[in-house]
Amino acid sequence: MIMDEKNLRDIAALAKLSIRDEEISGMLNDFSRIVSYVDEIKNLDTSSVEDDEIYQLTMNSLRPDIKENTLNRDALSKIAPSYENGYVVVPRVIET
Repeated sequence: MIMDEKNLRDIAALAKLSIRDEEISGMLNDFSRIVSYVDEIKNLDTSSVEDDEIYQLTMNSLRPDIKENTLNRDALSKIAPSYENGYVVVPRVIET
């Protein structure tokens, strides 16, 4: 992909970013460096890596599920800013 000012502005518009004119040359330089780095990665020899090898290296470490002391409703009702009918009342985030 050849990155020029028009392509950069198109990508910025898709990402809803505003770019000042004085930022263009630096961003074009940064983008070119990123694309060349990705090209280097694409050219790496991965023939010795098995398809499922990466999954064997990933380990899911979970903490033990141990019951601990928790707040009971009475204690929670005393420290919550707003508490009603057994629930902490929070501001509405999504309007219906």
